[in-house]
Amino acid sequence: MKAVCLDTDILIDHLRGDREATRRIEELEGTGNILSTTAINAFELYCGAKKTLKRRENTEAVRRLLDRLLVFSFDERAAENAGELAAKLEADGASIGLRDVLIGATVIVNDGELMTRNIKHFEKIDDIELIR
Repeated sequence: MKAVCLDTDILIDHLRGDREATRRIEELEGTGNILSTTAINAFELYCGAKKTLKRRENTEAVRRLLDRLLVFSFDERAAENAGELAAKLEADGASIGLRDVLIGATVIVNDGELMTRNIKHFEKIDDIELIR
């Protein structure tokens, strides 16, 4: 069974109390999937929390959420894959943004599937499996 990697948009929706996002996460969890995210997604969540008026509360909410997930590190294998992805996307005129390249590469090298609403960017990555 593959790990389902939750993208930042899905995690933010869940943190904000979006019932559909929470239902989908619970459904995945209930069917025995391994829920995960990447260190890059964790960065995005913490960055967002630190910008809010409720900084301490939101940072703690992010921490609690991440404690429930497997967080994939951005390591040398992911770095090499990201370099290859970025070069290919640039050559194809299909750049998607550095953080999305890093997330995509991390998901791929960890043999995961990515649940995201940002289909427009991630569908440009050939080897990534997306959950819509």
